[in-house]
Amino acid sequence: MDEKTFSFKRIDIPVERPVIDKLLEFWRGIFGNEHVLNQNLYSILSGKERNHNRDFLFIAQHKTSIISTVHLTISEFDKRIGGIGEVATLKQYRGKGIAKALCSIAIKTFEDNGGKWLFLGTSNPVAARLYYSLGWHYIMGTKIMLRNSSGKSPEVFLRQYFSAVKNNKIRILQGDSRFRLQIIPLVIIPYDEPVLDLNAGLFSTRWYVQRSCMGLYPHYEKLEEHGAWFVAISGKFLAGIVSIVFHDKSVAQIDGFCIPGIDKKVMLNLYETAIDYAKKSNASEIHMVADALDEKKKQLLLKIGCIPTNERVKFESKDGILDMIVYRYC
Repeated sequence: MDEKTFSFKRIDIPVERPVIDKLLEFWRGIFGNEHVLNQNLYSILSGKERNHNRDFLFIAQHKTSIISTVHLTISEFDKRIGGIGEVATLKQYRGKGIAKALCSIAIKTFEDNGGKWLFLGTSNPVAARLYYSLGWHYIMGTKIMLRNSSGKSPEVFLRQYFSAVKNNKIRILQGDSRFRLQIIPLVIIPYDEPVLDLNAGLFSTRWYVQRSCMGLYPHYEKLEEHGAWFVAISGKFLAGIVSIVFHDKSVAQIDGFCIPGIDKKVMLNLYETAIDYAKKSNASEIHMVADALDEKKKQLLLKIGCIPTNERVKFESKDGILDMIVYRYC
């Protein structure tokens, strides 16, 4: 195989439908259709998020056929943070340095646009070694890797990132794709409580391994079909999230979390925002949930006027079954 016939190019999103179809077919062949649907890749390639994020595709071709891709997303809300996804190479072209070349181009594009913190996720040890050679490092309790342009460790990054959150400068906003990338550092901090947001299926990395990276935002994007979510913002940083999902159209379930050490008023304000949303949506009942081990959330729910019930919500995953206590807002 003549490697001189390889060609590399960058595609800025949005792209035209024939190119979208070609890319989706390529990714389905490598990742499967479920990945394409879960990541909502058609919408992204069509430019749905172009007001909130900048997306670039780096493609290697052999003659006219796509043989490798790398997808870079840069936050418009904070250009310092970005994410890599859809790193894919056809089997017969692996081991030739193509993916490494594309990742290197993506890194340069990211840093040329002011980027500092670049995330990606992988459970593949072979791929992880490639990323490590390019400056990425695993974050403990996850299958997420961070490339910090300063060279500092992920642990130092997390400490510095969240030390920038100021309790007296918190805003509550409705969630959308502006916060696609900011969700990643918020979720990967080790929390004492096992469950972060049952509605979104998110759990603490102190208790469970977080395997998803660019797939974290779709957890909340899907909630918008039957609910909404809100974020607490301090400058360019997320301090917390709360979500609301409607069951049987009129029963609202609320859950959420905030970074450790944040003022309790922030979590209270998030929950009150979600309660107001539920009331305006004519919810007949409003439920909250809390793990039996989560004493802090229990006290919060009691403070806002919830009472524990005999009802339980069971959540089953490959890591086990969680039995959550249901609280009713009165």
